[in-house]
Amino acid sequence: MTALQAVVALGLFSLATLAPQLGLPVARLSQLSLLLFGSGALAAFAAGALLRRLGGWTLAAACAAAVALGLAALAVIGPDAALFAVLCFGLAFGPETPASAALLSVATRHLAPAPRARVFSWRQTGNQLGAIAGSLSLPALWLLHPRLPFAVAAVLALAVALACLGCGRREVAVDTGVAQSMSQPEAPADAPAATRWFSATVQGLALAVLALSALQMSLNVFLLSHAVAHWSLTPLAAAGWLAAAQAGGLAGRLGWGWLLPAHGRAAGLIAAIGLLAAASGAALVLQPGLSQAQPLVFAVLMLALGASASGWNGLLVAEISRLAGPARAGAWSGRMLGHGYLGLTVAPLLFAWAPGGDTTAVWVGLLLLAACACVALLALSWMSVDRKPR
Repeated sequence: MTALQAVVALGLFSLATLAPQLGLPVARLSQLSLLLFGSGALAAFAAGALLRRLGGWTLAAACAAAVALGLAALAVIGPDAALFAVLCFGLAFGPETPASAALLSVATRHLAPAPRARVFSWRQTGNQLGAIAGSLSLPALWLLHPRLPFAVAAVLALAVALACLGCGRREVAVDTGVAQSMSQPEAPADAPAATRWFSATVQGLALAVLALSALQMSLNVFLLSHAVAHWSLTPLAAAGWLAAAQAGGLAGRLGWGWLLPAHGRAAGLIAAIGLLAAASGAALVLQPGLSQAQPLVFAVLMLALGASASGWNGLLVAEISRLAGPARAGAWSGRMLGHGYLGLTVAPLLFAWAPGGDTTAVWVGLLLLAACACVALLALSWMSVDRKPR
C-alpha cells in the first residue's frame, strides 16, 4: 500500500517537477491542478461503489494502472498529452486511499487500536517517499533523454499494479472480506451516534480535513515562491528549506502515531497537530526576516510546519477507519477525501487571486482557517459520545 501511494505521488508530481523543462507556465499548472483534483474528488466519492464491485486489491491495481497509462502517454506523446495524463492521475488519486483504507481495515482488524493507527500512519509515508524520489530522480533522468523520466515512472507504476493483482490472488481472504464488508448496511439502526457519518466527531474531522488539506497544498506548491519573494531567500536556499519541511512531514507521518493513547482515538491529536501547523506557520509568515535574524529558530519552525502540515494524514485515515469499521472504511475515506479535495482546489484559486501577487494575506487566512477548524474539532470530539468508553 505504501508503494501504491508512492507511485501515485510520483505521477502527480511529475509534471510539476519537470515544468521548467517542459515549458509549462504557472497558469497552465494551475489549470492542470484543478482538473487533477476535480477528477480525483469525483473518483473518491465513487470509491465505495467501486470497492463493492471490484474488491480492494483489484481497485488498487486499477489505480496504479491508471498512473502507468498517464505516464506512458507523456513518454510517447510528450507535453501534448498533459490533459489526458492528469485525468488519469486524478482517477487514480481519488480511489487509491479508500482502497488502501479498506484493505488495511480488514487486514488489521485484530490489532489493538493504537498499533493499528500506527500502521495507517506509516502507510501514508508513501506520499513523501514518492515526492522525494521524483524530485531527485526525474530531473536527472531528463538529462539522459526528455521522455525517459516518464517511461521509467510508468514501468514502476505498472510493476506496482501487477504486484497488487498478485497480492489479490494470494490474499483472497482479505479482498473477499473487503467486498463482503462493503455489501453490509452502512450503519445499523442501533449503532452508537459517534459511528454515524453525521456525528459531531466525523463532521469535525471533515471541517479539519478541508482546512488542513488547503494548508498542505500551499506548503507543497506555494511556500517556495513566498519564501523567495518575502523571506530574502535565494531559490536554491528556499528549495532546500522546503525539502527540510518535507523531511519533517515524513518524520511526522512516522512518529505521530506513537503519541496516540491506548484507545486509539486520534481526533484530539489531529486537532493538536493542526494547531501546531497554524502556530508555526504564523510565526514564519508574520516574521519575514526570521531566516536571517534567527536561523536556528527558523529551522525549528520549518521542521515543525512540515511535520504538522504534512504529517496528519495517516492519523485521519486511521480515525475514519476506526469510526467506520471494516464495512464502511473505504466509503467513508472516499467521502472524507472529497472534503480534502475541496481544500486542495480552493487553495490554488486563493493564491491566483492574491491582490498584487502578495500572498501574505492568503497565508494568514489559511492559517487562521486551520486554527479555527482544529479548535472546532476539539470541541466537537469532546462533546461527542465517541469520547466515552464503549
